[in-house]
Parts: sequence; structure tokens; C-alpha cells
Amino acid sequence: MTLRNLKIFVTVAETGNMHTAAQQLYIAQPAISHAIAEIEEEYHIKLFERFSRKLYITASGNQFLYYAKHVLSLLNELEQQMSDTTAYTMIKIGATITIGTCLLHHILQEFKQSYPHADIHVYLNTPDYLGSALVNNELDIALVESLPTNIELVSEDFLDDEMVLVVSPNHPFAQKRCAALEEISKENYIAREPSKTQELFVHFMEVHNHTLHSTWFCNNSETTKMAVMNNYGITVISKRIVAKELAQGSLIEIAIENGPILRKFHMVYHKSKYFSNALLDLKDICHNLEVTLP
Repeated sequence: MTLRNLKIFVTVAETGNMHTAAQQLYIAQPAISHAIAEIEEEYHIKLFERFSRKLYITASGNQFLYYAKHVLSLLNELEQQMSDTTAYTMIKIGATITIGTCLLHHILQEFKQSYPHADIHVYLNTPDYLGSALVNNELDIALVESLPTNIELVSEDFLDDEMVLVVSPNHPFAQKRCAALEEISKENYIAREPSKTQELFVHFMEVHNHTLHSTWFCNNSETTKMAVMNNYGITVISKRIVAKELAQGSLIEIAIENGPILRKFHMVYHKSKYFSNALLDLKDICHNLEVTLP
């Protein structure tokens, strides 16, 4: 097995076409076919099936692709670490919307002080999407509030986050500033869009034998805040996300029976991930946020 063959295979798998792969790698197409054949012969597997002049990766091919990407990624990290890490380093970091909105700027600003020439790639998405990206080695690390379910991933807690019930100033709850769970269950609730990961407050209500009357499903915090401010319903959201609105009075915080509700923010990464000095420093910055956040 050679690294050249690995690179050829990954390029064919990603493009789905040997001719395109040959163009991208600036080599002749017969060399592409020969490299694939060498891998198949060495491991006694079939990497691709061809139907109607199209390539389809096999189950064995997908398994081989998983390891090939990790091998090539480690090679890239090796070459990077053997060079001057202060001159250039690449970080691919994922984050959920809440963390991306409230914390990521502070984290990256501090990181840039030690790595001013770092090439930082940021991806904001759901925990499920970020988890898949970590497994496929498309991200180095992800910062999330709910953990993706995959045995290939490990996590570390790095910060507490308080969740608060907020309402419009025109909502009846705004006058008394507190609400029982039974009262909450009768109100229109602005929920996060359905996903594989159950919303924290949904679970909290179920534990206390209540359910929510969800009438809106929003995939971002800005839409959620606008819906609540216009009195279409109530929601439970990270206090960090609504800090400005609470200070301005456009949203009102309501004390919850059996509250407060706290959750953890997590750093998630692949269990086989090699941590460069830059990634180790990034982890330290996250662990120290309790002290360094303004």
C-alpha cells in the first residue's frame, strides 16, 4: 500500500469518476485504474461497482475510505507539525448556533493571539450534522450543547449554560415573573425544530409529568426570539442568547417551578484524533472560559 494509491482512491471516491479524478491529480486515467486495482488485489476486496458507466462505491469501499481519510489527515498533521506551527496551522472547528453566536468569537480571538496566521475554518450546524462531520474527519473538533450519538466520538464538558423561560412583556406571565409547570404546559411553546436529540426542556417537562404544547418549530435563535417578542408563544433558551433582549426589556425572564435549568457545553472529537499543539491550546481556551469570558 502506498500513500499515492490512498490519495488516488480517496479522490475517485469523492468525485465518483475516474476521468475527473485523473484531471484533478494531473495523471493519466490508466494510472488511476491501476492504483484502484492494486488496492483491490492487495486486500482482496471490491472498492467500486460500475453500472451504466457510473461508479458506485461498495460497502468495503466505504470502510476503506473511512480509514484512508484518517491516514491522509494524520499525514497532513505530521507535515504541519514538522514545519513552523506559528507560521501556519489549519483548524476546522464546528459549533452549534448558540455557541457560535455567544462564545466562538471570544474563543477564536484568544486563539489568534497565539496563532495569528492560523487558517481557521468554521462550520455552524446541528449536533447531528457536526457529529457526522467529525466521524468523516471533516472537522477537528466541535463545540455543542447536546451530544451526537456515535461510539467513534468522545467528549469533554467545558462550560455551564443556564436556560431561562422568556416571554413577551405583553404576556400574562410577565406580570408575576414566575410560572408553574402546569401553567407552562397550557401555553403555546416555541420549540427547536425536531431532531434526533431531544430538546432539554421537553425532557425536563416529561420528567415532571408534563408536556409542552408546541406550536412553532424554529431552526435558529433569531426567529425564536422574534416569535416570542411578538407574543406568539413562550420558550426556554440559553440566557446567553437573550442577554441583550433581557437588558432592553423586549423579553422578560420568568422563574420556573423546579428550576433553574442548567446544561453543559461539550467539546467533541474523534476518539483517534491526534491533537496538535494548536488543538491542545484551543481546548485549554475552552476549559478556561469561565474565567476569561467578559
